[in-house]
Amino acid sequence: MFSHSTLYLNHHAMNYFIITGTSSGIGEAIANRLIHRREKVFCISRRENPALNLLAKREHSGLWYYQFDLRSTSKIPGLMKEIFSFIDKETVSGIFLINNAGTLMPTGFSGTLNNSEIEEHYKTNLLAPALLINEFLKLTAELNIKKTIINISSGAAVSAYAGWSNYCAAKAGLDMLTRSIALEQKNAPFPAKVLSVAPGIVDTPMQEIIRESKVEQFPMKEKFVALHQTNKLAGTDDTAQKIISLLFDNSLLGGEILDIRNL
Repeated sequence: MFSHSTLYLNHHAMNYFIITGTSSGIGEAIANRLIHRREKVFCISRRENPALNLLAKREHSGLWYYQFDLRSTSKIPGLMKEIFSFIDKETVSGIFLINNAGTLMPTGFSGTLNNSEIEEHYKTNLLAPALLINEFLKLTAELNIKKTIINISSGAAVSAYAGWSNYCAAKAGLDMLTRSIALEQKNAPFPAKVLSVAPGIVDTPMQEIIRESKVEQFPMKEKFVALHQTNKLAGTDDTAQKIISLLFDNSLLGGEILDIRNL
């Protein structure tokens, strides 16, 4: 049902990481760092990332790569069930989910957009994370281990931008999902920690899309062009390191909406 790459096992690692959106940007950088650390990593993205597969081979690291379109929401439970079939319940000490996959498209003013593109936007940015979290919590409910979910949010969750109405709404939804589920987990027998993290303005393919957008689609375009020209964009590797460290930060209780720029 899902294509995934060969697996390279290393029996010492007890943590498993499930990361979406690993074909480029922040997701790729997080996976890259974890593979270097020889952690057990499940990558999910629409396009496979050959560089990560090669790295895993070289590092003899446990990597499962799922080429999977998160807009196929009805197939998400099956995907998660398959992923969890590879997790050794006897030796696992932590399972982590990073909902990083996201899309900016369609940009433009409401009233000019394509309806099916709006629907696909919410499937990728909000519905898929909600379903992945639901399955994650169901499949880990009985496990007394470290469980952390990080949702990659955006400053757009709290600042309205003309031309980004759906992106702003989806990211605000992701933040509220984080806060509500954190409340639910407070009294769970073996609670999971849920966090929302805005990574700041990072040098990723999404920024290229913003710089190439038309001003009438996104009036704030010039601000982002200027940030790029003056080297004000954060690097993906540095951002990835900060996100990974949050997974192991015991001072965080869950339900926090964090901005990497303030950490």
